[in-house]
Amino acid sequence: MGPIRLTPAHKMMASAVLVSLVILGGASVTAAAFAARLDKVAQNAPAAKLGPAPTEDPQDPSVVSRVLTDDPEQVGGYWTPERLEDASPMPVPELSINIVTPND
Repeated sequence: MGPIRLTPAHKMMASAVLVSLVILGGASVTAAAFAARLDKVAQNAPAAKLGPAPTEDPQDPSVVSRVLTDDPEQVGGYWTPERLEDASPMPVPELSINIVTPND
């Protein structure tokens, strides 16, 4: 049997397959490293507590939720067009975000 001769099309296809494998390998390594980094960050993050909102917490002044017992019709009657014009919005809660970078 003689040597295998590759045409330019075969060489280009082999090169494309090789480049694709290298790119996929790099992407999978990057994804695995990123996932491991996210797991590490998630383990260090404080756990969120799920459940009903607290009614009134004197310890935390940022809690603004409470149980409403007022009649909805009375509340709706309170907001006249004049009061709506003079109303001011509640302050927007501030949120701080820590961005994890590879150098951390």
